[in-house]
Amino acid sequence: MNKRSHTLNLYTPNTTITNTDQHPQQDRLSSLPDILLILILSLIDTKLAVQTSTLSKRWLNLWTLLPILNFDSTSFPLNHTFDSFINNVLTHRNKSIKLEAVNIKVTDYDTMDRVYNYALLNHVLCLSVDCSDYLTKYRQLSCLNPSDCLTSFRLKGMLEFSGCLRFSGLVKLWLERVKLVETEPFSGFVKLRDLSLVNCKMGYDLGGVELAGFELERLRVSSCFYHPIPYEKVVVLAPKLVVLEIEGLIPMEFEACEFPRLETVHVDCCFSFGRVADRNVQQQQPDEEEQKVNLIRMLWCVRNAKCIHLSPSTVKLLTLSESKLVEEPCPFVNLKVLNLIPPPNKPVGELPSSVATYLLKGSPGVVVKSLPR
Repeated sequence: MNKRSHTLNLYTPNTTITNTDQHPQQDRLSSLPDILLILILSLIDTKLAVQTSTLSKRWLNLWTLLPILNFDSTSFPLNHTFDSFINNVLTHRNKSIKLEAVNIKVTDYDTMDRVYNYALLNHVLCLSVDCSDYLTKYRQLSCLNPSDCLTSFRLKGMLEFSGCLRFSGLVKLWLERVKLVETEPFSGFVKLRDLSLVNCKMGYDLGGVELAGFELERLRVSSCFYHPIPYEKVVVLAPKLVVLEIEGLIPMEFEACEFPRLETVHVDCCFSFGRVADRNVQQQQPDEEEQKVNLIRMLWCVRNAKCIHLSPSTVKLLTLSESKLVEEPCPFVNLKVLNLIPPPNKPVGELPSSVATYLLKGSPGVVVKSLPR
């Protein structure tokens, strides 16, 4: 164990911490073994963890043994103090301790790059980067340090994501407010099992995106678009998919391979019909008929699902599609449960007979229930 002691300058003159050496009786928390104290300190902001070093000799070096680092720029009044703090932590932490996870919320790209690359160089298992505050210009995410150790990656902010990132061991990936700059950005992550895309943008020249993952078991696509046009095409190649969640605008074209293992599908579509005042803006938006067709086509692609969750807006769009549903065969062949999610503080309305027939006629033993998500 590193015997050297390190007390960092936190640039927080108004922070006062009582030194327990002045008391003859040791507090209960300090009597816990190191392994439990380190676990507790790993759950809080690293700034607070470092501040505990002033409590007593018992706490002096505990923060240097942390396997998890949590950095939050909002707890620092100035950017340069945050950068200085990170520099001190990364310099003085005990290098013999395996770094398991790094979580950072930051407002400048340079600091983000430093922590990001440090984490990869130190073979971190879980990495979370949030640079969504105050940054308005997209920047390409670098890959100076490929890693086969990173298993979980959460990225939020104005960054460009492409398949050039070499994370061969990645299992779980969450992208939020990120811009996809390649049509097929995920096929290189051969172990990926859980993928979430939330409010992601697509490049204007892509025309759609291919979500390919031959080990992918869970996929969430929520409100992804390139402004002001909803994404034109989504192709899902995931033969081992078990759970699929689609939220927001229904893709103008949805294609998929067979999902023989599909268990659960959650559909929460939003839709808008162009108004006269917005006619110029809405020219490239799908009209009412297109949106109805898009939803019906997407439900056909998930026909092997055993449990379907439909939001109130999805049920409403199906209700508006009654005339089309009469001509459509029931998409589901293995359906066991249909869950109609109730609106907030309201009961679920009854399904029109044409909608009920469309959803249920292929599986007469379906259980219909109403439970919030």
